[in-house]
Amino acid sequence: MAIYKVLLLVLTLSMGACASLVQSTSVTDAYKKYELQEFERTLELITRAENAKMTTPEMKAELTYLKAQTHESLGQQEIAETLYDYLAEQHKDSQYGYLASRKLNTKL
Repeated sequence: MAIYKVLLLVLTLSMGACASLVQSTSVTDAYKKYELQEFERTLELITRAENAKMTTPEMKAELTYLKAQTHESLGQQEIAETLYDYLAEQHKDSQYGYLASRKLNTKL
């Protein structure tokens, strides 16, 4: 019986590590695609990272900021501004809230 508990624990820990790896890989790949101006793919990778079960508030703010930048690059100013507003209000104590506030003050 103890062996099953140990196996269950190992499996659970492995799944958590895999989810974290998928998220960090998606974030890294999203930044790469953004730099390559592959904006649609950037948005797909952001969505994948957002759907990870262990998204911290700081990670959510970072992903939202990258999403806003991506929409801005696609010429979707209203969506970008809405995301920047969200960051400025809901994440005002983070670096992304600060960056969003600065962006809004310079009027997209």
